[in-house]
Amino acid sequence: MTMQITKTHFEQLLADHENKVVALSGKWGTGKSHLWREVKANSSDEKIKNALYVSLFGLTSMDQIKFKIVQSSIPKAGESSTIWETTKRGWGAASKVLESLHKGFSALNEIALIAVPAILKNRIIVLDDIERKHKNLGVDEIMGFIDEFTQQHGARIILILNNDQLADRELWNTLREKVIDHEILLETSPSEAFEIASGIAPSPYADRIKKSVETCGITNIRIISKIIKAVDKILGRSDLSDDVLHRVIPSTVLLSAVHYKGIEDAPDFDFILKIGNPDDYSDWEKKNEELDDAGKHRAKWRIKLRELGINSCDEYEQIVVEFLRSGLFDVADVTKVIDKYMSEADYMRTIQLARQLQDHIIWHHTIDESELVLEAASLVERAHSLDAYNVTQLHESISKLTDGVPVADAMIDAWVTAFKTKKYDNIDFDNFYHRPIHPKIKAEFELTRATSQAKATIFEACSHIVMNSGWGDKQVKILEAASVKDFEDTIKTLEVEDLRLFMSKFIEMRLQSQAYESHFGLAIKHFIEACRNISNDSNFKRLGELITILFEDARLGSELSRPDNSIEKND
Repeated sequence: MTMQITKTHFEQLLADHENKVVALSGKWGTGKSHLWREVKANSSDEKIKNALYVSLFGLTSMDQIKFKIVQSSIPKAGESSTIWETTKRGWGAASKVLESLHKGFSALNEIALIAVPAILKNRIIVLDDIERKHKNLGVDEIMGFIDEFTQQHGARIILILNNDQLADRELWNTLREKVIDHEILLETSPSEAFEIASGIAPSPYADRIKKSVETCGITNIRIISKIIKAVDKILGRSDLSDDVLHRVIPSTVLLSAVHYKGIEDAPDFDFILKIGNPDDYSDWEKKNEELDDAGKHRAKWRIKLRELGINSCDEYEQIVVEFLRSGLFDVADVTKVIDKYMSEADYMRTIQLARQLQDHIIWHHTIDESELVLEAASLVERAHSLDAYNVTQLHESISKLTDGVPVADAMIDAWVTAFKTKKYDNIDFDNFYHRPIHPKIKAEFELTRATSQAKATIFEACSHIVMNSGWGDKQVKILEAASVKDFEDTIKTLEVEDLRLFMSKFIEMRLQSQAYESHFGLAIKHFIEACRNISNDSNFKRLGELITILFEDARLGSELSRPDNSIEKND
Protein backbone atom coordinates (compact mmCIF):
# COMPACT_ATOMS: atom_id res chain seq x y z
CA MET A 1 0.00 0.00 0.00
CA THR A 2 1.56 3.33 -1.04
CA MET A 3 2.22 6.10 1.43
CA GLN A 4 -0.67 8.29 0.31
CA ILE A 5 -3.22 5.47 0.53
CA THR A 6 -1.78 4.34 3.86
CA LYS A 7 -1.99 7.88 5.21
CA THR A 8 -5.70 8.10 4.35
CA HIS A 9 -6.47 4.78 6.05
CA PHE A 10 -4.30 5.71 9.05
CA GLU A 11 -6.20 8.97 9.54
CA GLN A 12 -9.51 7.08 9.37
CA LEU A 13 -8.36 4.60 12.02
CA LEU A 14 -7.30 7.41 14.36
CA ALA A 15 -10.62 9.17 13.85
CA ASP A 16 -12.38 6.09 15.25
CA HIS A 17 -11.85 6.32 19.03
CA GLU A 18 -12.82 2.67 19.44
CA ASN A 19 -9.35 1.82 18.10
CA LYS A 20 -7.36 2.09 21.32
CA VAL A 21 -4.15 0.53 19.94
CA VAL A 22 -3.17 1.08 16.31
CA ALA A 23 0.03 -0.34 14.81
CA LEU A 24 1.80 1.19 11.83
CA SER A 25 4.28 -1.36 10.47
CA GLY A 26 6.59 -1.69 7.48
CA LYS A 27 10.18 -2.23 6.48
CA TRP A 28 12.98 -0.25 8.08
CA GLY A 29 13.51 3.23 6.66
CA THR A 30 10.36 3.37 4.54
CA GLY A 31 8.93 6.49 6.20
CA LYS A 32 6.65 5.31 9.00
CA SER A 33 7.79 8.00 11.42
CA HIS A 34 7.62 10.54 8.60
CA LEU A 35 4.04 9.48 7.89
CA TRP A 36 3.08 9.88 11.54
CA ARG A 37 4.58 13.39 11.66
CA GLU A 38 2.59 14.37 8.57
CA VAL A 39 -0.65 13.02 10.07
CA LYS A 40 0.05 14.82 13.33
CA ALA A 41 0.86 18.12 11.64
CA ASN A 42 -2.22 18.06 9.42
CA SER A 43 -4.71 16.88 12.06
CA SER A 44 -7.37 19.16 13.52
CA ASP A 45 -7.73 16.87 16.56
CA GLU A 46 -5.98 18.47 19.55
CA LYS A 47 -5.16 15.09 21.09
CA ILE A 48 -3.41 13.94 17.92
CA LYS A 49 -1.58 17.26 17.55
CA ASN A 50 -0.36 16.96 21.15
CA ALA A 51 0.40 13.25 21.17
CA LEU A 52 3.41 12.16 23.23
CA TYR A 53 6.24 10.48 21.29
CA VAL A 54 8.80 8.06 22.72
CA SER A 55 11.46 6.05 20.90
CA LEU A 56 12.23 2.73 22.60
CA PHE A 57 15.64 2.51 20.99
CA GLY A 58 18.05 1.07 23.59
CA LEU A 59 15.63 1.40 26.53
CA THR A 60 16.06 -1.39 29.11
CA SER A 61 13.05 -0.97 31.42
CA MET A 62 9.52 0.37 31.73
CA ASP A 63 10.76 3.01 34.16
CA GLN A 64 12.93 4.44 31.39
CA ILE A 65 9.95 4.48 29.05
CA LYS A 66 7.82 6.28 31.63
CA PHE A 67 10.50 8.85 32.30
CA LYS A 68 10.83 9.46 28.55
CA ILE A 69 7.06 9.99 28.44
CA VAL A 70 7.32 12.62 31.18
CA GLN A 71 10.12 14.35 29.26
CA SER A 72 7.98 14.26 26.13
CA SER A 73 5.12 15.91 28.01
CA ILE A 74 7.15 19.06 28.73
CA PRO A 75 5.54 21.63 26.42
CA LYS A 76 7.11 23.18 23.37
CA ALA A 77 6.32 26.60 22.01
CA GLY A 78 2.84 26.74 20.57
CA GLU A 79 1.46 23.63 22.27
CA SER A 80 -1.98 23.66 23.82
CA SER A 81 -2.12 25.36 27.24
CA THR A 82 -4.96 23.01 28.21
CA ILE A 83 -2.73 19.98 27.71
CA TRP A 84 0.07 21.57 29.73
CA GLU A 85 -2.29 22.43 32.61
CA THR A 86 -3.32 18.76 32.76
CA THR A 87 0.33 17.71 32.86
CA LYS A 88 1.16 20.19 35.65
CA ARG A 89 -1.77 19.03 37.76
CA GLY A 90 -0.71 15.41 37.36
CA TRP A 91 2.88 16.24 38.22
CA GLY A 92 1.89 18.39 41.24
CA ALA A 93 -0.51 15.80 42.65
CA ALA A 94 2.11 13.05 42.36
CA SER A 95 4.71 15.23 44.06
CA LYS A 96 2.47 15.96 47.05
CA VAL A 97 1.51 12.29 47.44
CA LEU A 98 5.16 11.19 47.44
CA GLU A 99 6.30 13.86 49.86
CA SER A 100 3.48 13.06 52.27
CA LEU A 101 4.66 9.46 52.35
CA HIS A 102 8.37 10.15 52.77
CA LYS A 103 10.70 13.08 52.19
CA GLY A 104 13.07 10.76 50.31
CA PHE A 105 10.61 10.53 47.45
CA SER A 106 11.22 14.08 46.33
CA ALA A 107 13.78 13.02 43.70
CA LEU A 108 12.75 14.22 40.27
CA ASN A 109 12.74 10.83 38.54
CA GLU A 110 10.59 9.20 41.25
CA ILE A 111 8.07 12.03 41.14
CA ALA A 112 8.02 11.70 37.36
CA LEU A 113 7.26 7.99 37.47
CA ILE A 114 4.33 8.45 39.87
CA ALA A 115 3.05 11.31 37.70
CA VAL A 116 2.78 9.15 34.58
CA PRO A 117 -0.82 7.91 35.07
CA ALA A 118 -2.12 11.45 35.54
CA ILE A 119 -0.05 12.78 32.63
CA LEU A 120 -1.21 10.02 30.27
CA LYS A 121 -4.87 10.11 31.18
CA ASN A 122 -6.85 10.32 27.91
CA ARG A 123 -3.66 11.09 25.96
CA ILE A 124 -2.30 9.59 22.73
CA ILE A 125 1.14 7.98 23.12
CA VAL A 126 3.33 7.00 20.17
CA LEU A 127 5.83 4.20 20.84
CA ASP A 128 8.41 4.06 18.03
CA ASP A 129 11.41 1.78 17.34
CA ILE A 130 9.92 -1.09 19.33
CA GLU A 131 12.09 -3.65 17.57
CA ARG A 132 15.22 -1.70 18.64
CA LYS A 133 14.51 -1.92 22.36
CA HIS A 134 17.10 -3.48 24.66
CA LYS A 135 16.82 -7.25 25.11
CA ASN A 136 16.24 -6.73 28.87
CA LEU A 137 12.95 -5.01 28.14
CA GLY A 138 10.43 -7.77 27.51
CA VAL A 139 7.54 -7.61 25.09
CA ASP A 140 5.23 -8.79 27.86
CA GLU A 141 6.17 -5.70 29.91
CA ILE A 142 5.24 -3.46 26.99
CA MET A 143 1.96 -5.36 26.60
CA GLY A 144 1.21 -4.83 30.29
CA PHE A 145 1.92 -1.11 30.01
CA ILE A 146 -0.33 -0.78 26.95
CA ASP A 147 -3.15 -2.73 28.61
CA GLU A 148 -2.96 -0.71 31.85
CA PHE A 149 -3.00 2.72 30.27
CA THR A 150 -5.63 2.01 27.63
CA GLN A 151 -8.01 0.17 30.00
CA GLN A 152 -7.55 2.17 33.21
CA HIS A 153 -6.48 5.64 32.06
CA GLY A 154 -8.25 6.10 28.74
CA ALA A 155 -5.02 6.45 26.79
CA ARG A 156 -4.62 5.51 23.14
CA ILE A 157 -1.42 3.92 21.84
CA ILE A 158 0.13 4.14 18.38
CA LEU A 159 2.85 1.53 17.79
CA ILE A 160 5.42 2.12 15.04
CA LEU A 161 7.51 -0.94 14.28
CA ASN A 162 9.74 -2.43 11.60
CA ASN A 163 8.20 -5.77 10.77
CA ASP A 164 11.39 -6.99 9.05
CA GLN A 165 13.52 -6.63 12.20
CA LEU A 166 11.39 -8.20 14.93
CA ALA A 167 13.55 -10.54 17.00
CA ASP A 168 10.88 -12.58 18.82
CA ARG A 169 8.15 -13.40 16.31
CA GLU A 170 5.98 -15.44 18.67
CA LEU A 171 5.70 -12.69 21.27
CA TRP A 172 5.01 -10.10 18.59
CA ASN A 173 2.27 -12.31 17.18
CA THR A 174 0.82 -12.46 20.68
CA LEU A 175 1.05 -8.66 20.88
CA ARG A 176 -0.87 -8.35 17.62
CA GLU A 177 -3.50 -10.87 18.73
CA LYS A 178 -4.18 -9.60 22.26
CA VAL A 179 -3.32 -5.91 22.28
CA ILE A 180 -3.52 -4.34 18.82
CA ASP A 181 -6.98 -3.31 17.61
CA HIS A 182 -5.87 -2.59 14.08
CA GLU A 183 -2.58 -2.87 12.17
CA ILE A 184 -1.81 -1.09 8.92
CA LEU A 185 1.14 -1.96 6.69
CA LEU A 186 3.09 0.76 4.89
CA GLU A 187 4.67 -0.26 1.60
CA THR A 188 6.35 2.88 0.32
CA SER A 189 7.12 3.02 -3.40
CA PRO A 190 10.65 3.93 -4.54
CA SER A 191 9.39 7.20 -6.03
CA GLU A 192 7.69 8.20 -2.75
CA ALA A 193 10.78 7.27 -0.76
CA PHE A 194 12.94 9.33 -3.11
CA GLU A 195 10.71 12.40 -2.82
CA ILE A 196 11.09 12.32 0.95
CA ALA A 197 14.84 11.65 0.78
CA SER A 198 15.46 14.44 -1.74
CA GLY A 199 13.76 16.83 0.68
CA ILE A 200 16.33 15.80 3.28
CA ALA A 201 19.27 15.78 0.86
CA PRO A 202 18.59 17.96 -2.23
CA SER A 203 20.75 17.34 -5.30
CA PRO A 204 21.28 18.98 -8.71
CA TYR A 205 21.22 15.44 -10.14
CA ALA A 206 17.91 14.52 -8.47
CA ASP A 207 15.98 13.53 -11.62
CA ARG A 208 18.62 11.08 -12.81
CA ILE A 209 19.25 9.65 -9.35
CA LYS A 210 15.52 9.11 -8.93
CA LYS A 211 15.30 7.10 -12.16
CA SER A 212 18.10 4.76 -11.03
CA VAL A 213 16.63 4.45 -7.52
CA GLU A 214 13.30 3.43 -9.02
CA THR A 215 14.95 0.88 -11.32
CA CYS A 216 16.81 -0.61 -8.35
CA GLY A 217 13.59 -0.67 -6.31
CA ILE A 218 15.12 1.07 -3.28
CA THR A 219 12.53 2.13 -0.66
CA ASN A 220 14.68 2.94 2.36
CA ILE A 221 14.62 6.72 2.80
CA ARG A 222 17.76 6.85 4.95
CA ILE A 223 19.72 4.83 2.41
CA ILE A 224 18.45 6.92 -0.51
CA SER A 225 19.62 10.04 1.36
CA LYS A 226 23.08 8.47 1.71
CA ILE A 227 23.10 7.57 -1.99
CA ILE A 228 22.22 11.16 -2.96
CA LYS A 229 25.02 12.50 -0.76
CA ALA A 230 27.50 9.99 -2.25
CA VAL A 231 26.63 11.05 -5.81
CA ASP A 232 26.94 14.74 -4.92
CA LYS A 233 30.24 14.17 -3.11
CA ILE A 234 31.87 12.22 -5.95
CA LEU A 235 30.66 14.33 -8.89
CA GLY A 236 30.53 17.77 -7.28
CA ARG A 237 30.37 19.82 -10.48
CA SER A 238 27.66 21.50 -12.53
CA ASP A 239 29.14 21.32 -16.05
CA LEU A 240 28.32 17.68 -16.77
CA SER A 241 26.39 16.89 -19.95
CA ASP A 242 23.37 14.60 -20.03
CA ASP A 243 25.45 11.91 -21.73
CA VAL A 244 28.09 11.98 -18.99
CA LEU A 245 25.43 11.87 -16.26
CA HIS A 246 23.79 8.95 -18.05
CA ARG A 247 27.14 7.16 -17.87
CA VAL A 248 28.11 7.79 -14.23
CA ILE A 249 24.94 8.10 -12.13
CA PRO A 250 23.40 4.61 -12.56
CA SER A 251 26.58 2.81 -11.47
CA THR A 252 27.13 5.25 -8.58
CA VAL A 253 23.59 4.67 -7.34
CA LEU A 254 23.85 0.87 -7.64
CA LEU A 255 27.27 0.60 -5.97
CA SER A 256 26.13 2.91 -3.15
CA ALA A 257 22.92 0.92 -2.68
CA VAL A 258 24.93 -2.30 -2.46
CA HIS A 259 27.34 -0.76 0.05
CA TYR A 260 24.57 0.63 2.27
CA LYS A 261 22.57 -2.62 1.99
CA GLY A 262 19.59 -0.96 0.33
CA ILE A 263 18.82 -3.86 -2.03
CA GLU A 264 17.88 -7.38 -1.05
CA ASP A 265 19.92 -10.18 -2.73
CA ALA A 266 22.20 -7.55 -4.31
CA PRO A 267 25.36 -8.67 -6.14
CA ASP A 268 28.78 -7.86 -4.71
CA PHE A 269 31.17 -5.20 -5.97
CA ASP A 270 33.29 -7.71 -7.91
CA PHE A 271 30.35 -8.84 -10.03
CA ILE A 272 29.42 -5.27 -10.94
CA LEU A 273 33.01 -4.23 -11.70
CA LYS A 274 33.47 -7.21 -14.07
CA ILE A 275 30.28 -6.61 -16.05
CA GLY A 276 30.99 -6.37 -19.78
CA ASN A 277 34.54 -7.71 -19.34
CA PRO A 278 35.74 -11.13 -20.59
CA ASP A 279 35.68 -12.50 -17.03
CA ASP A 280 31.91 -11.98 -17.01
CA TYR A 281 31.16 -14.47 -19.79
CA SER A 282 31.32 -17.71 -17.81
CA ASP A 283 27.53 -18.27 -18.19
CA TRP A 284 27.26 -16.82 -21.70
CA GLU A 285 26.60 -20.05 -23.64
CA LYS A 286 24.60 -21.87 -20.94
CA LYS A 287 20.84 -22.23 -21.07
CA ASN A 288 18.84 -21.03 -18.07
CA GLU A 289 18.04 -24.59 -16.97
CA GLU A 290 21.76 -25.40 -17.00
CA LEU A 291 22.61 -22.63 -14.52
CA ASP A 292 22.98 -23.30 -10.81
CA ASP A 293 21.43 -20.91 -8.25
CA ALA A 294 24.46 -18.62 -8.33
CA GLY A 295 24.35 -18.55 -12.14
CA LYS A 296 20.65 -17.67 -12.14
CA HIS A 297 21.34 -14.89 -9.65
CA ARG A 298 24.05 -13.51 -11.96
CA ALA A 299 21.73 -13.77 -14.97
CA LYS A 300 19.01 -11.86 -13.10
CA TRP A 301 21.40 -9.06 -12.23
CA ARG A 302 22.84 -8.84 -15.75
CA ILE A 303 19.30 -8.02 -16.88
CA LYS A 304 18.94 -5.45 -14.09
CA LEU A 305 22.25 -3.81 -15.03
CA ARG A 306 21.08 -3.53 -18.64
CA GLU A 307 17.89 -1.85 -17.40
CA LEU A 308 20.07 0.62 -15.51
CA GLY A 309 22.17 1.22 -18.64
CA ILE A 310 25.32 -0.26 -17.09
CA ASN A 311 27.06 -2.29 -19.82
CA SER A 312 30.63 -2.10 -18.59
CA CYS A 313 32.70 -0.60 -15.78
CA ASP A 314 36.09 1.10 -15.79
CA GLU A 315 38.28 3.21 -13.52
CA TYR A 316 35.35 5.45 -12.54
CA GLU A 317 33.55 2.60 -10.78
CA GLN A 318 36.82 1.65 -9.08
CA ILE A 319 36.99 5.18 -7.65
CA VAL A 320 33.38 4.93 -6.42
CA VAL A 321 34.10 1.61 -4.67
CA GLU A 322 37.23 3.07 -3.06
CA PHE A 323 35.20 6.03 -1.77
CA LEU A 324 32.45 3.83 -0.37
CA ARG A 325 34.92 1.57 1.40
CA SER A 326 37.24 4.23 2.79
CA GLY A 327 35.30 7.49 2.67
CA LEU A 328 38.19 8.95 0.65
CA PHE A 329 38.93 9.54 -3.01
CA ASP A 330 41.29 11.62 -5.11
CA VAL A 331 39.39 14.53 -6.67
CA ALA A 332 42.02 14.74 -9.41
CA ASP A 333 41.36 11.13 -10.41
CA VAL A 334 37.62 11.77 -10.69
CA THR A 335 38.24 14.96 -12.67
CA LYS A 336 40.52 13.10 -15.07
CA VAL A 337 37.95 10.37 -15.74
CA ILE A 338 35.02 12.78 -16.04
CA ASP A 339 37.00 15.00 -18.41
CA LYS A 340 37.69 11.95 -20.55
CA TYR A 341 33.97 11.14 -20.61
CA MET A 342 33.17 14.69 -21.61
CA SER A 343 35.68 14.50 -24.48
CA GLU A 344 33.95 11.30 -25.58
CA ALA A 345 30.49 12.85 -25.50
CA ASP A 346 29.77 11.88 -29.10
CA TYR A 347 30.66 8.29 -28.35
CA MET A 348 28.46 8.27 -25.25
CA ARG A 349 25.59 9.83 -27.20
CA THR A 350 25.91 7.05 -29.78
CA ILE A 351 25.83 4.40 -27.06
CA GLN A 352 22.69 5.98 -25.63
CA LEU A 353 21.00 6.11 -29.06
CA ALA A 354 21.96 2.49 -29.72
CA ARG A 355 20.44 1.39 -26.40
CA GLN A 356 17.34 3.43 -27.15
CA LEU A 357 16.98 1.74 -30.55
CA GLN A 358 17.34 -1.71 -28.98
CA ASP A 359 14.72 -0.76 -26.40
CA HIS A 360 12.34 0.44 -29.11
CA ILE A 361 12.79 -2.76 -31.14
CA ILE A 362 12.28 -5.07 -28.15
CA TRP A 363 9.67 -3.27 -26.03
CA HIS A 364 7.84 -0.68 -28.14
CA HIS A 365 5.81 -3.10 -30.24
CA THR A 366 3.44 -0.33 -31.34
CA ILE A 367 6.17 1.54 -33.27
CA ASP A 368 5.93 0.80 -36.99
CA GLU A 369 8.92 -1.13 -38.36
CA SER A 370 9.51 1.50 -41.05
CA GLU A 371 10.05 4.07 -38.26
CA LEU A 372 12.50 1.74 -36.54
CA VAL A 373 14.45 1.31 -39.81
CA LEU A 374 14.66 5.10 -40.18
CA GLU A 375 15.87 5.36 -36.58
CA ALA A 376 18.51 2.71 -37.35
CA ALA A 377 19.59 4.53 -40.53
CA SER A 378 20.36 7.65 -38.47
CA LEU A 379 22.91 5.58 -36.54
CA VAL A 380 24.89 4.38 -39.59
CA GLU A 381 27.23 7.39 -39.62
CA ARG A 382 27.77 6.94 -35.87
CA ALA A 383 28.47 3.19 -36.09
CA HIS A 384 32.23 3.67 -35.71
CA SER A 385 31.67 4.80 -32.11
CA LEU A 386 30.15 1.46 -31.10
CA ASP A 387 32.18 -1.52 -29.99
CA ALA A 388 32.20 -4.77 -31.96
CA TYR A 389 29.67 -6.41 -29.63
CA ASN A 390 27.06 -3.66 -29.77
CA VAL A 391 27.24 -3.10 -33.52
CA THR A 392 26.87 -6.87 -34.06
CA GLN A 393 23.89 -7.02 -31.72
CA LEU A 394 22.30 -4.05 -33.50
CA HIS A 395 22.90 -5.68 -36.88
CA GLU A 396 21.08 -8.79 -35.72
CA SER A 397 18.11 -6.81 -34.34
CA ILE A 398 17.79 -4.47 -37.34
CA SER A 399 18.08 -7.34 -39.84
CA LYS A 400 14.88 -8.85 -38.44
CA LEU A 401 12.90 -5.72 -39.36
CA THR A 402 11.17 -5.42 -42.72
CA ASP A 403 13.66 -3.76 -45.12
CA GLY A 404 16.16 -3.64 -42.29
CA VAL A 405 18.95 -5.75 -43.84
CA PRO A 406 20.44 -3.02 -46.09
CA VAL A 407 20.62 -0.60 -43.16
CA ALA A 408 22.08 -3.26 -40.86
CA ASP A 409 24.74 -4.15 -43.49
CA ALA A 410 25.54 -0.46 -44.06
CA MET A 411 26.16 -0.12 -40.33
CA ILE A 412 28.65 -3.02 -40.37
CA ASP A 413 30.39 -1.65 -43.49
CA ALA A 414 30.72 1.79 -41.89
CA TRP A 415 32.20 0.20 -38.77
CA VAL A 416 34.74 -1.84 -40.78
CA THR A 417 35.73 1.19 -42.90
CA ALA A 418 36.40 3.24 -39.76
CA PHE A 419 38.30 0.34 -38.19
CA LYS A 420 40.63 0.09 -41.20
CA THR A 421 41.71 3.72 -40.78
CA LYS A 422 42.98 3.06 -37.26
CA LYS A 423 46.39 1.67 -36.37
CA TYR A 424 46.44 -1.42 -34.20
CA ASP A 425 49.92 -2.71 -33.48
CA ASN A 426 50.67 -5.70 -31.27
CA ILE A 427 47.05 -6.12 -30.16
CA ASP A 428 45.63 -9.52 -29.27
CA PHE A 429 41.97 -9.83 -30.20
CA ASP A 430 41.41 -13.29 -28.74
CA ASN A 431 39.03 -12.02 -26.04
CA PHE A 432 36.63 -10.70 -28.62
CA TYR A 433 35.39 -14.18 -29.46
CA HIS A 434 33.64 -14.78 -26.17
CA ARG A 435 30.64 -12.94 -27.60
CA PRO A 436 28.97 -12.96 -31.02
CA ILE A 437 30.76 -10.80 -33.63
CA HIS A 438 29.72 -10.19 -37.24
CA PRO A 439 31.82 -12.23 -39.73
CA LYS A 440 33.10 -9.10 -41.52
CA ILE A 441 34.33 -7.63 -38.24
CA LYS A 442 35.88 -10.94 -37.21
CA ALA A 443 37.71 -11.12 -40.55
CA GLU A 444 39.15 -7.64 -39.98
CA PHE A 445 40.29 -8.66 -36.51
CA GLU A 446 42.02 -11.71 -37.95
CA LEU A 447 43.71 -9.66 -40.65
CA THR A 448 44.82 -7.00 -38.20
CA ARG A 449 46.15 -9.60 -35.81
CA ALA A 450 48.08 -11.32 -38.59
CA THR A 451 49.55 -8.01 -39.76
CA SER A 452 50.38 -6.95 -36.22
CA GLN A 453 51.98 -10.33 -35.57
CA ALA A 454 54.10 -10.02 -38.69
CA LYS A 455 55.35 -6.59 -37.65
CA ALA A 456 56.22 -7.82 -34.21
CA THR A 457 58.06 -10.95 -35.33
CA ILE A 458 60.20 -10.09 -38.40
CA PHE A 459 63.18 -9.70 -36.10
CA GLU A 460 62.26 -12.89 -34.23
CA ALA A 461 62.22 -14.79 -37.55
CA CYS A 462 65.58 -13.31 -38.50
CA SER A 463 67.04 -14.13 -35.08
CA HIS A 464 65.78 -17.73 -35.31
CA ILE A 465 67.47 -18.17 -38.71
CA VAL A 466 70.77 -16.83 -37.32
CA MET A 467 70.71 -18.87 -34.10
CA ASN A 468 69.58 -22.12 -35.70
CA SER A 469 71.23 -21.82 -39.11
CA GLY A 470 67.88 -22.71 -40.61
CA TRP A 471 64.17 -21.99 -40.56
CA GLY A 472 60.72 -23.55 -40.34
CA ASP A 473 57.22 -22.86 -41.71
CA LYS A 474 56.60 -20.14 -39.11
CA GLN A 475 59.63 -18.10 -40.17
CA VAL A 476 58.79 -18.57 -43.87
CA LYS A 477 55.19 -17.32 -43.36
CA ILE A 478 56.31 -14.31 -41.32
CA LEU A 479 58.89 -13.14 -43.89
CA GLU A 480 56.61 -13.86 -46.87
CA ALA A 481 53.90 -11.66 -45.30
CA ALA A 482 56.26 -8.80 -44.35
CA SER A 483 55.69 -5.58 -46.30
CA VAL A 484 58.14 -2.78 -47.07
CA LYS A 485 56.58 -0.77 -44.24
CA ASP A 486 56.96 -3.71 -41.84
CA PHE A 487 60.69 -3.74 -42.59
CA GLU A 488 60.91 0.04 -42.19
CA ASP A 489 59.18 -0.06 -38.83
CA THR A 490 61.41 -2.90 -37.65
CA ILE A 491 64.68 -1.20 -38.68
CA LYS A 492 63.61 2.11 -37.11
CA THR A 493 62.69 0.60 -33.74
CA LEU A 494 65.32 -2.08 -33.07
CA GLU A 495 67.86 -1.61 -30.28
CA VAL A 496 71.53 -1.32 -31.32
CA GLU A 497 72.61 -4.96 -30.84
CA ASP A 498 69.44 -6.29 -32.44
CA LEU A 499 69.90 -3.86 -35.34
CA ARG A 500 73.47 -5.17 -35.88
CA LEU A 501 72.19 -8.74 -36.15
CA PHE A 502 69.20 -7.86 -38.33
CA MET A 503 71.12 -5.73 -40.86
CA SER A 504 74.00 -8.18 -41.10
CA LYS A 505 71.75 -11.17 -41.78
CA PHE A 506 69.60 -9.49 -44.43
CA ILE A 507 72.59 -7.97 -46.22
CA GLU A 508 74.07 -11.50 -46.24
CA MET A 509 70.73 -12.82 -47.61
CA ARG A 510 70.86 -10.13 -50.32
CA LEU A 511 74.40 -11.16 -51.27
CA GLN A 512 73.23 -14.77 -51.51
CA SER A 513 69.79 -13.96 -52.90
CA GLN A 514 69.58 -17.02 -55.14
CA ALA A 515 69.70 -19.27 -52.05
CA TYR A 516 67.00 -17.32 -50.18
CA GLU A 517 64.53 -15.83 -52.68
CA SER A 518 62.88 -19.16 -53.44
CA HIS A 519 62.08 -19.58 -49.73
CA PHE A 520 61.11 -16.05 -48.62
CA GLY A 521 59.48 -14.58 -51.70
CA LEU A 522 59.75 -10.77 -51.85
CA ALA A 523 61.21 -10.39 -48.36
CA ILE A 524 64.71 -9.46 -49.57
CA LYS A 525 63.38 -6.97 -52.14
CA HIS A 526 61.17 -5.42 -49.47
CA PHE A 527 64.20 -5.15 -47.16
CA ILE A 528 66.21 -3.33 -49.86
CA GLU A 529 63.34 -0.95 -50.61
CA ALA A 530 62.87 -0.22 -46.91
CA CYS A 531 66.58 0.61 -46.56
CA ARG A 532 66.38 2.83 -49.65
CA ASN A 533 63.41 4.73 -48.19
CA ILE A 534 65.10 5.28 -44.84
CA SER A 535 68.39 6.41 -46.42
CA ASN A 536 66.49 9.07 -48.37
CA ASP A 537 64.38 10.21 -45.40
CA SER A 538 65.75 13.41 -43.83
CA ASN A 539 63.89 12.59 -40.60
CA PHE A 540 66.20 9.60 -40.07
CA LYS A 541 69.47 11.21 -41.24
CA ARG A 542 71.88 9.31 -38.99
CA LEU A 543 70.14 5.97 -39.43
CA GLY A 544 70.19 6.59 -43.21
CA GLU A 545 73.95 7.29 -43.04
CA LEU A 546 74.49 4.02 -41.14
CA ILE A 547 72.53 2.06 -43.78
CA THR A 548 74.58 3.72 -46.54
CA ILE A 549 77.84 2.73 -44.85
CA LEU A 550 76.68 -0.88 -44.43
CA PHE A 551 75.55 -1.16 -48.07
CA GLU A 552 78.74 0.42 -49.43
CA ASP A 553 80.89 -1.93 -47.32
CA ALA A 554 78.97 -4.82 -48.92
CA ARG A 555 79.44 -3.20 -52.37
CA LEU A 556 75.65 -2.73 -52.63
CA GLY A 557 75.62 1.06 -52.39
CA SER A 558 74.11 1.52 -55.83
CA GLU A 559 70.93 -0.30 -54.78
CA LEU A 560 70.02 2.51 -52.42
CA SER A 561 69.51 4.81 -55.40
CA ARG A 562 68.15 2.28 -57.93
CA PRO A 563 64.58 3.33 -58.93
CA ASP A 564 63.20 -0.21 -59.35
CA ASN A 565 63.16 -3.33 -57.21
CA SER A 566 65.42 -5.43 -59.42
CA ILE A 567 68.30 -7.20 -57.71
CA GLU A 568 71.46 -7.98 -59.60
CA LYS A 569 72.61 -11.54 -59.27
CA ASN A 570 75.74 -11.93 -57.22
CA ASP A 571 77.87 -15.01 -57.71
